[in-house]
Amino acid sequence: MADDGAAEKKTPGEKSSPAEKDGEDSPFNFVTVDGDVFMRFPIANMSVADHVRSIRNMPMREDDIVIAAFPKCGTHWMWEVTQMLAKGKAEHDSRPKQMVMVEFTPVEDFEPVPSPRVINTHLFPRQLSRELVTKRSRVVHVIRNPKDVAVSMYFHLLQMKGFQDDGVLDLARGFLHGGISPGSFLDYFAYMKEMTQWQREHPEVPVINIYYEDAKKDLVKCVRQLAEFLKVDASDQLCEDIADQCSFKKLKQADETVKVKDKAPDNPIFKDGSLKKMFRKGEVGDWKNYFTVALSEEFDRVVPENLKGCDLKIQYTI
Repeated sequence: MADDGAAEKKTPGEKSSPAEKDGEDSPFNFVTVDGDVFMRFPIANMSVADHVRSIRNMPMREDDIVIAAFPKCGTHWMWEVTQMLAKGKAEHDSRPKQMVMVEFTPVEDFEPVPSPRVINTHLFPRQLSRELVTKRSRVVHVIRNPKDVAVSMYFHLLQMKGFQDDGVLDLARGFLHGGISPGSFLDYFAYMKEMTQWQREHPEVPVINIYYEDAKKDLVKCVRQLAEFLKVDASDQLCEDIADQCSFKKLKQADETVKVKDKAPDNPIFKDGSLKKMFRKGEVGDWKNYFTVALSEEFDRVVPENLKGCDLKIQYTI
């Protein structure tokens, strides 16, 4: 069986599980590395195992900013806001976000990026660089309610090879009960629990929790909070300009007109070789268009149990 960048060989400690369809190119052909489950990140000439281990040893800087979030929680959104604050300009970065995403980028490619680097990831804290703690890099943790995350996740996965489409309701039920891939970064509840525990164990690392719903209610206020956390000098006008440029409409326009997509390598985990549609609706409460009353009530009952001890402010509407 072929491996990512490793022909017929596997790196020690790496095990594969069968994909539902489309063979090795499918991200759903999961790989287990040192007990953790990963999708097949498309890093040229490098196995998944070698890549994830290199991330653990990635050199960090004290002024690094890491946008950490479960998938579909607003990572793109907060990455744009944060990089604008870091540069002091309300201008969209021409780089696609995935070019500074640790899962999809060789560690050495981060070395020439000028400080402050705004890095992003969906990985669990334990899977990130050990130097994140020792260098005390700043972490922006983005949180979104699980009902909207489940719906957004469904439409995102539709673009991936090997995704078995049994409908949004089936996906949402699996999402709620850990059926998408327990133990991988597609486990919302495991991610939230670990992030909560990691923050408690490492109070020396500066972390801000940004709620997607709060940002939708008042993005200017959110930008100001981020500026204060990042200790950057941001005028009221700059905060307002950044909020304007990071509205959903303008983010979507920038993705189509500003981003230089050919800077990013092809990504074989997607059906057309790349992610064609990142921004869909960007709404709070879109789950109401898909959930049955029974499923909504099931989430209302199970989510608090799954997040017990996390002390999160889950908001399903605004």
